[in-house]
Amino acid sequence: MISIRRARPDDLDFLVDLLNHEDVQPFLGGRAPRDRDGLAAELERSASDPTGYGHFVIEVDGRPAGVMGFEIENRRSRIAQLERLAVHPDFRGARVSDEAARLLQRHLAVELGFHRLQLEIYGFNERAQRHAERAGFVREGVRRKAYWRHGEWMDGVLYALTREDLDVPDALGLLHDYVMVHNECVRTGDWEPLAEWFADDAELVFEGVSVGPFSGREEIAAAYRERPPDDHVVIFGAEEVAGRVVARYGWLREPGKQAGRMLVTPRDSKIQKLVVTFEEAGEV
Repeated sequence: MISIRRARPDDLDFLVDLLNHEDVQPFLGGRAPRDRDGLAAELERSASDPTGYGHFVIEVDGRPAGVMGFEIENRRSRIAQLERLAVHPDFRGARVSDEAARLLQRHLAVELGFHRLQLEIYGFNERAQRHAERAGFVREGVRRKAYWRHGEWMDGVLYALTREDLDVPDALGLLHDYVMVHNECVRTGDWEPLAEWFADDAELVFEGVSVGPFSGREEIAAAYRERPPDDHVVIFGAEEVAGRVVARYGWLREPGKQAGRMLVTPRDSKIQKLVVTFEEAGEV
């Protein structure tokens, strides 16, 4: 069975060996750290900012087999840059990287809410390009002679896919789009666009704070205008449960801590009911 998980400090020996392997290192980006201290710093960042950066270990039947990662490219437009996919030569030939890529795609698009996933591959790395196409990525273009690698200028081949390519369920897409608009309202100070995401007879309920409840789109809009949030929401994970979406959320100022849950009941592409819980903040 192929699975992925966030890399931990006890993975360092495996990561150092893999990323310095003679059959792996030539295909990696020239700036990527491969020393123990540099990798340890990356793992710490992956744990402290899980919605903005990720370092993952690929496992085959519980054995570490490879590594992959992402970094947020544009938070406002929900773009993630995928990077540094590497599979140990002992596990090549079984399409491990293809399945691992699909798992990471689902995690980023369904759970974290990214709308666009993109990556860039050296022009000489034809094996990685074939993998990207098998995993569903669409070739979008070439940066001609963009990178100095192995003593000469190399092309960078661009690939990407969007949420629509992954068939993300509508209810989960509604949650992530709503959070995007919420965050844009925080940025601009204009809360009028948020009201359009609620049904006319929607309910907004807060648990853990003495605010509300609010009934109807106009009352909900007034509540946000009068007591606007002052930070962006980040989503750590979301799933559909019994007809509603349950998401774990936090705030951008503390991106590694969960603040509570958002429970969204959809109806006709609108939010019929939104319950926001405030719980004791804890590590994700």
